[in-house]
Amino acid sequence: MITTGVASSEPTDSVGRATAWAWGICWLMFASTVLNYMDRQAMTLVGTQIKGEFRLTNADFGWVLAAFQLTYALFQVPAGFLVDRWNVRWSYAIAVAWWSLAGIAAAYAPSLAILLLMRALLGVGESFNWPCALRVTGTILPPADRSLGNGIFNSGAAIGAVITPVVVTLLTARYGWRTAFVAVGALGFLWVGVWLALAGGPFRDVFRGRKAPAPSEEDGSQSLSPGVMLAFGSLIAISVIVALSSYWIGRSAIWWGIALLMVGLLALARVIPLSALKGAPWAESLGSVVRMRRFWILALVSVTINVCWHFLVNWLPTYLKEDRELAGLLPLARQFDAYFRLGGSSKELSVGLLTAILFLAADFGNLMGGTLSRWLSRLGMTPQRARAAVMIGCTLLIPSGVWVGAIKSDALVVLMIGLMAMGTAAFMANYFSFAQEVSASHTGLIVGVLGGLGNLCAAGFHPVAGAVKDAAGSFAPIFVIVGLLPFLGLGALLVGWSFHEESKPV
Repeated sequence: MITTGVASSEPTDSVGRATAWAWGICWLMFASTVLNYMDRQAMTLVGTQIKGEFRLTNADFGWVLAAFQLTYALFQVPAGFLVDRWNVRWSYAIAVAWWSLAGIAAAYAPSLAILLLMRALLGVGESFNWPCALRVTGTILPPADRSLGNGIFNSGAAIGAVITPVVVTLLTARYGWRTAFVAVGALGFLWVGVWLALAGGPFRDVFRGRKAPAPSEEDGSQSLSPGVMLAFGSLIAISVIVALSSYWIGRSAIWWGIALLMVGLLALARVIPLSALKGAPWAESLGSVVRMRRFWILALVSVTINVCWHFLVNWLPTYLKEDRELAGLLPLARQFDAYFRLGGSSKELSVGLLTAILFLAADFGNLMGGTLSRWLSRLGMTPQRARAAVMIGCTLLIPSGVWVGAIKSDALVVLMIGLMAMGTAAFMANYFSFAQEVSASHTGLIVGVLGGLGNLCAAGFHPVAGAVKDAAGSFAPIFVIVGLLPFLGLGALLVGWSFHEESKPV
C-alpha cells in the first residue's frame, strides 16, 4: 500500500482511496483522448476543402467519415481482447504512435483513394484508446471512483473537440489543411514519451496483461474443432465477398460486409456450445461475454448514444457552415482575421469558435456526469443506481437538439446544441462504468465489442445523414432522430439491468 508521502507500486492508499499517481495517470489518458479526437476531428473541420478538392457531395463525404469509423469499429473487438492480455503500457504507446503516424500520412495523400486508406489506418490505431483507458481505470481505481476517472479521461474527447476547431481552422487558414494534419499528428509522439516514463518504474507491474488460461490436458485438443473453424471461416469468407461486391453495387456493401462479420461473430459465439469454443482463448472469451444479459443491454445503450455523439462530432461544423447564417459572429471573426492576418474565411473562423464553445459544454458534461454519480454514491445510493439517476437527467437534456430546425435565432440554437452535447457526454461517462462491471476478467473485450457496435452503426449513419442533407437541404430531420434515440438505450438499461442485484464481476 501507499502511506503518506511514500511511493510504492500500489495505485490505492491504506484505506482504499486512489493515490495522486492514479489520478495523474487518468489525466495523462485525458491527454491521449484529446489527441485521439484532434486527429480524427481534423477531417470534419476541413470538410469544405475536401469536398471542393475531390468534388464530393455530402453523401460522399459521409463515406470519407465512415472510412475511419468502420475500421475503428471493426478493430475495437480484437483491440479489447488483446488489451486484456497484453501489457497495456506498451499497447497504449504503440497505438498512439500508430494513429499519429497515420494522421501525418493523410496530409500527403495525393488522391481520394490514398486519403481513404490513411483514414482507415487511423481508425485501426485509435480503436485501442478506450479499451486501454478503461482497463487502466478499472485496474488502478476503486469502484466508487471509476465514474470520475472515466469522466476525466473521456472528457478529453470534448476538449479535443474544443481545441481542434481553433487549431485546425487557424492552421488551415494560414498554411492549408495538409499542414494542420501534420501539426496535430506530431503531438502524439510527445505523449508516447511521457506515458512510457510515468507508467514505468515501480508501477510497471500494474499494467501487465492477464495471461490466458493454459489448456488442460483433459480438454484434449488445444485448437477449435474442424466444424467450429469451418463455421467461423465461412462467416469471414461470406463477409469478404459481400464487402468486395461494392465494386458492382456501391460503397454500402463494405458496411454490410463488416456488419455481417461483427454481428455474425457474436451470433456464432452465442449459438455454438461454450465447450466447443474452449480450444481458442478469443473464442472462449467471446462466448462467455455474449451469454451475459447485461452485455446485450449495454449493446443497445452503446449504439444509441454513439450515433448521437458521433453525429455531433462529425457533422456539427458542416451544419453550422451550411445551415446557419451566424451573422452575429461574422464582424468579430473579420476583426480576428484582420488582426492575425490569417487570410481565412470569416464564416470558417466563426464556425471554428462556435464548435469549440459547444464542445466545451460537452467537456463540462463529462466531468459533471462523473462528479454527480460520485456525490450520489456518497449520499447512500449504490454506485449503479447513482449512475442510472444521472443518466436519466442526461437523457432529458439530449432532445434539446430536436428543435434546432424550427428555431431562427442562432444564439438559441447554439444553446440547444450545447445542452445536447453536455447531456450526451455526461451519459457516456456513466455508461462506461456500467461496461466495466459486466465482467472484470473481460473488461477490454466487452468495451471493445460495445464500442465496435456503436461505431459500426455511427459509420453507417454518416452517409445517411449526408444524403438527407443533400435531399432536404438541412440537417433538421437528423437532429430529431439523434435527439430521441438515446431514450431507447436508457429504457433498456432501466428495465433490464436488475439494480437490486449486487454486482458480481467474473
